[in-house]
Amino acid sequence: MRYILFFVLICFSLELLAQTGYRDEMGRTVSREYFEKQILEGPYFGIPYEEGGKILVNRMPFGKVEPGKFFEASENSEAFDLGKTLIVIFYPGKDECNSSGVGDNADSFEKEHRSLMKWAEKYNATAPVYLYSNPSGLEKYENPGIWKQDPNGVFADEFFKFPYPCGSFVVIHPSGNYRAILGGYPLSQVQTALKKLDREYN
Repeated sequence: MRYILFFVLICFSLELLAQTGYRDEMGRTVSREYFEKQILEGPYFGIPYEEGGKILVNRMPFGKVEPGKFFEASENSEAFDLGKTLIVIFYPGKDECNSSGVGDNADSFEKEHRSLMKWAEKYNATAPVYLYSNPSGLEKYENPGIWKQDPNGVFADEFFKFPYPCGSFVVIHPSGNYRAILGGYPLSQVQTALKKLDREYN
């Protein structure tokens, strides 16, 4: 009986360690020191993962997807046929960044929109598509109707799996290559992503 109890306690301790452990972006267990170093020195941040755990997320992912469904979901099928790049600005919902005035706000939105439109024209892209996961907080914008719900969670499922603070963006080339930044970002990074994709194909 004593050995059975000891075995149960060991199993419980291992399970608790797994629940409160740290994981890299691939889901592998890592030390707390490694976890914190990646956040301080790399393009990562840590988010809650499972019960009591944390996982690293690369804030600047890039890769390749099947592009058609994203152009279609955002009502940009014609732009896809014309070879344009898709720009998506993603709002996760109200958080400390969005509600504090530190992040995107109504005063700067029009100026930022004009910049995005200028870059879209320069790099053969669509007008920016503004999507949200949760509309809470959007009432602060002068034109909240410009924001649309992520259709069937298509973009969240692929690019924005967690409620990254402040907002995120992704640009998708008709080839399927994409670049994104998760969480708060300087608007100029959208231009940088467009420029990099444009150079790859022109």
